[in-house]
Amino acid sequence: MQRLRNEAFSRSGAAAHAVLLLHGLGGGPYELQLLGERLHAAGLGVHAVHYPGHDVDARRMPASTWEDWYAHADAAYARLSAGGARVDVVGFSTGCLLALRLAARRPVGRLALLSPFLKVHFAWYYLLPPELYVKAFSRLLADVPRRHPPLFDRAMRAEVARVAYFKTFNLRAARSALELIALTRAELGTITTPTLILQSRRDSVVAPGGAADLAEGLKSAQVELVWLVRSEHPIALDVEREGVFARVGAFLGKA
Repeated sequence: MQRLRNEAFSRSGAAAHAVLLLHGLGGGPYELQLLGERLHAAGLGVHAVHYPGHDVDARRMPASTWEDWYAHADAAYARLSAGGARVDVVGFSTGCLLALRLAARRPVGRLALLSPFLKVHFAWYYLLPPELYVKAFSRLLADVPRRHPPLFDRAMRAEVARVAYFKTFNLRAARSALELIALTRAELGTITTPTLILQSRRDSVVAPGGAADLAEGLKSAQVELVWLVRSEHPIALDVEREGVFARVGAFLGKA
C-alpha cells in the first residue's frame, strides 16, 4: 500500500500545461495524491493545494469559510497561468465547487470533477433534509465527531485514517460549503469549460443525483458524465481508482 501524505505538493511537467488539484471539505491533498502522481507520470505538471483551515495538524478541525478556500485556489491558479500555461482543474467533492467557481471567472482549460458536492446524501432516517441539520446545529455546536473514512477498500481506509488530521467536522465550515453550493448552482449556466464528471452510485456522502444536475446545468458543448458502481465517496482512492486515473488522464490529455 502506497503511503499517503496530507500536505500540498507540486510536481513540474510540461511547461505549457498544468493541473491544479482541489481537495474536499475537511480533507486534504492526500485525497488526490495518487491521481496527481499518475498525471505527473504522464508528463503533466500537478499542483495540489491545502486550504486555509485545513493545513493545521490538529485533531479538531478549525473553522474556515469558502471565501478562504477560494482565495487560496484562485491565487494558485494565477501563479500557474502567469506564464501563459493552460491550467486544467481537478476537484474532489467541495473542491468541485471551487473548480466551478474558477471556471466561471478564469479561462480554465478543462474541468475534471470527482464526486461533486451539489447535494448532501439524504438517508431515510433523517426527519429533515441534512442541510437543515447543519444550519441549525452550527449555531449551537462548533463541531461533531467524524465517522470512519467512507471507503470500500479496507487497506486504503486504514491508510486514510492514519494520515487524515481531523477527528471532528467543523459545522461552521460545513455551513459555509452549503452557501457555496447555492452560489455555484446559480452560475452553472455561465460555465462553458469542457467538463468530465465522475460519480459513484454508492456514494454515501453526497447525493449522486447532484452529478446529473451538474451535467444538465453546465453550458459547455462537451460534458461527459461517468457513473461508477463499486466505489464510495473518495473515488480517486477506492476500488475503482485505476479507472478514475485512466479517465481523467485521457480527458486532460486532449488538446
